[in-house]
Amino acid sequence: MAILFAQHWDVVENVEKKYEEFILSKYIPTYQKTGLRITGAYYVVVGHGPRIIGVSTTEDLLTFQKAVTSDEYSDLMEELFPLIRNYNSRLYKSFGPIKIDRYEMQFDVWKFNQYFNIIPGMEKDFRKFLDEEFIPRMERVGIRVTNIWKVIIGSGPFVLVEGTGYRIEDLAKAIAADDYRALTRTLKSRYVSDYQSKILA
Repeated sequence: MAILFAQHWDVVENVEKKYEEFILSKYIPTYQKTGLRITGAYYVVVGHGPRIIGVSTTEDLLTFQKAVTSDEYSDLMEELFPLIRNYNSRLYKSFGPIKIDRYEMQFDVWKFNQYFNIIPGMEKDFRKFLDEEFIPRMERVGIRVTNIWKVIIGSGPFVLVEGTGYRIEDLAKAIAADDYRALTRTLKSRYVSDYQSKILA
């Protein structure tokens, strides 16, 4: 079972150079040694919330627990926190129907992520909608659904649909398409609440 750890933050003003040096020279190499495998670092181009999203994975919860309770991780975060603000994090597990055992880093891609809560009592109907309509139609308009994740630790919205495209122009064209708009209307009117989306570079 793939585990996704997403950390969100903004960089404190006037320390950008120090932040960049710390991330490159110490944060990344030390972070990897804890057992957390970095698989992405994104900037939120469109959408609310902190601008930076760092993504890492492990293959199971035991590995994650061991990593974040290590002295190396604790010391690293203590050095990071004075350089950032608005920090929050979420731990996700893979939430079918896409089966993924190991989440790999993706290069030169843009992300279109959709976040929401499933309306109580609609879980079974929502999963059927995902299989039969949502995933196929998203891919027809040009957004590949990389995976669907559910929060197991952290605040909501509790479902993340991770979409991938290779150019910002392709994402813009896709979300302007009539089929995408109709699909999103159905999603929000029948199955989910608290919907929001972000474009990440």
